[in-house]
Amino acid sequence: MRSSLRLRLTRATIKQLLPWCALAAILGLWLASQFHPPLKAHAADFAIAGRVLDSQDEPIRDAEVTLYLNESSEPFQHEVTHADGTYILTLPDDEPIQSIQIEYERTHYQSAQWIPAEEDLVILQRHGGLIVPDTILERRITAGFWIATAVFVLMLTLIVTERMHNTLAALTAVALIFAVSFVGGAWNHDLFILNFDQALTHVDFEVIFLLLGMMIVIGIIEDTGIFQWLAYQAYRLSRGKAWLLAVILMLITAVTSALLDNVITMLLIAPITLQIALAMGINPLSLLIPEILSSNVGGIATLVGTPTNILIGSYAGFGFNDFITNLTPGVLLAEVGLIAYALLWYRAEYRKTGKNISAALMQRLEENAQIKKPKKLLKSGIVFGMLLVLFIAGEQIHLTPAVSAIIGAVA
Repeated sequence: MRSSLRLRLTRATIKQLLPWCALAAILGLWLASQFHPPLKAHAADFAIAGRVLDSQDEPIRDAEVTLYLNESSEPFQHEVTHADGTYILTLPDDEPIQSIQIEYERTHYQSAQWIPAEEDLVILQRHGGLIVPDTILERRITAGFWIATAVFVLMLTLIVTERMHNTLAALTAVALIFAVSFVGGAWNHDLFILNFDQALTHVDFEVIFLLLGMMIVIGIIEDTGIFQWLAYQAYRLSRGKAWLLAVILMLITAVTSALLDNVITMLLIAPITLQIALAMGINPLSLLIPEILSSNVGGIATLVGTPTNILIGSYAGFGFNDFITNLTPGVLLAEVGLIAYALLWYRAEYRKTGKNISAALMQRLEENAQIKKPKKLLKSGIVFGMLLVLFIAGEQIHLTPAVSAIIGAVA
């Protein structure tokens, strides 16, 4: 009884006090507005934004943007452009802005500057921000450009003439570029090409790790002898018919190149193909050339089929499914046309009766084409199947092909 009466009294008291509380709050807000006027905008409320591009409308990264105010010789702010070429400069709002000058500088580019018109200053003062039109920096051809070109030509020459290992030739070129940049650049700035930090931005680590993972997987599968076994089984299925052997080898090469890598596939399947062709008494080129062409065509079907596809996929953001969906139909048509062309071009060679392979030679071919490690092939086959599932389904959970390849390689 007492508790219910106390509750009713409390509710009545609250109802009586509510209007007075509201009035007190309104009065407090009014007094606060009188004694504490609204705060002024911070300096970050005034800003200038823009973008720096080259003559091909590509964004320029790390371009130096310097802001000068009121004809002062001392820079007020210094920023560098982001990867998309954009920049933001903040201005003070506690002092009048009579003039603005922005200067743009970047190594290997001609300097530029921008001075706003009077109407631009009015827009800045009125809206607190201003968008600068895109600034175009023209390329500047320096001595470093010609040195870099000469080093590149030298590297290609060493690779083509095989005077030096490909890796060593590339590393030699890199060493020369850095030597000219750091040693020559300290003496003459026109000799500067790039520093180490800039060089790292040109390395696509997603491509590196994808190739690394796939090479490990291929290396393990190669050790089982599966490629030589496939080539020998192709000969058995053809029953000595050269044209049928060529068709089967082209199909095997195309599928294998799409799933693994076209270069590695040819390196592994070419030796046994050469032995079979010599044993049959036909020109080995009539089998090797169609295999090479089929390897190139089949490798286009997937992301991991060729290094070119890996580079394109990383740069353009294409996934494994994008290549299969858009390129596989064209690859199938190209493969049919390629088979027809090979049969037509080498028809005279395929019509040769050839010689019957002796029993001893047949036994030797069979021994060279045996599965060396069946347990290892089973394990690596399971892992490779899981890797293909990761390639196809991983895009749904934003799992990049490079991470999938590393997972497969570790497994």
